[in-house]
Amino acid sequence: MANKIIRFEPGGQHYAPERGQAREKNKEPVNKRKEPVEPVQEKDEPDAAEHPAEKPQKRGPRISGSLYKVALILLIAAVLLVVMENWEEMTPGNIGNWLRTKVVGFGFGDGYPVDLIGSTADPGNFGSADGNMYVVSDTALTVRNGSAKELFSARHSYNDPVVSMAGDRYLLYNLGGAGYQINTAAGTELQKNAENDITTGVISHSGKYALALQPPDYASEFCVYMKDGTLQYQYKFADTYISAIALSPDGTHGAVSSIVSRSGSIVSRITVFDFSKEEPLAVHESAGNLIYGLLWSDSDRIIAIGDTQTLVSDTRFDFDTYDYGGRTLTAFTTTKNRAVVSVSNYAYGGSSTLLIFENKADPVEAELPGRAGWLSCAGSKVAALLPNMVISVDLSTGALEGRCDVSPDTKGLAMADEGNVYLMGVREIRKENLKVIRDPEELFQGD
Repeated sequence: MANKIIRFEPGGQHYAPERGQAREKNKEPVNKRKEPVEPVQEKDEPDAAEHPAEKPQKRGPRISGSLYKVALILLIAAVLLVVMENWEEMTPGNIGNWLRTKVVGFGFGDGYPVDLIGSTADPGNFGSADGNMYVVSDTALTVRNGSAKELFSARHSYNDPVVSMAGDRYLLYNLGGAGYQINTAAGTELQKNAENDITTGVISHSGKYALALQPPDYASEFCVYMKDGTLQYQYKFADTYISAIALSPDGTHGAVSSIVSRSGSIVSRITVFDFSKEEPLAVHESAGNLIYGLLWSDSDRIIAIGDTQTLVSDTRFDFDTYDYGGRTLTAFTTTKNRAVVSVSNYAYGGSSTLLIFENKADPVEAELPGRAGWLSCAGSKVAALLPNMVISVDLSTGALEGRCDVSPDTKGLAMADEGNVYLMGVREIRKENLKVIRDPEELFQGD
């Protein structure tokens, strides 16, 4: 709405001469007899229709000063709460990266769908954070906001790129090669080559990161680095090969899953580290179980997701086990405090059951009307990509709450927020709204 400009003339009122009447100089001819001056009649006040600028303006309702004070106090309290919860991360660099991300994130793109930068991308390199979508193709890491505006893009030349994301940092490494880099909205923060080939990697919210390497003289090697790339901690495994690693949110502790063959069977070994101590804090073995993923939760528990079992520790790193009972693992994902696992009674095809783990090996369960190929979480919900639809489930209750249809070429899923999902197609990224499920039983009628 345009601002209304009001001009006030000296004296408060302004009268224009009548049409056709010229303005004359205030000058009288010489020797002209002056006419008697008649008394000036007081004119009526101009009404509001003739002079709208002088119309009294209504004042809006006044807001109490105490209300402003209450709002200010609440705002300060919210900021302090965020600072207290993220104190370890409140470094000048982290704050700067956060501000750049937020400032760049303001504005609007042309909306989804958008074409994929590059020729192909793996669904495992597709995700979301704070409502933004990120994807790693064969040529670049690209981050876009909810309206498809590009926040930043970082080129790479890796043959087999893999990404790990935490906070506002993206660790991008070449699987089976030595190259890696850390990117933020401000640009490439770090670009290096590891001493040996990388088999897996992870970055923490603190900015510290860890790499699993394959040295020539040992089976595998676990290396932890400071934000600037200097080596903080190193541990070599003589006879086991690292399959997964996790770091605590503050980067002071870590967990490693490594595998070994024993009597013809796979054994996964979970090793827990305190980086201020030379020797491990705890070691636990899981026979006949290949561990694919590890989570170090905000509650200082470790959750290990395997192909036959999921293990959940207490804060002393004693583990309890949940066995799938012969069911097949189809997908899994993690949040800050939870791990969500999809299992099916059939090796190929068939519907899935979601198992939602938090602080113990007693999961919340949810039956799905199809087989879950990918999972993604946002807020208090998890979304599952089925062959012809996406279903969202409440993480606390297991209730089926939202759905949307998907096209046949959909191969990846990333939850933008509790009501929207990003979908990866063969050549484009789409965004869909989840509609409320009125009657969950209708989803199972075709079974």
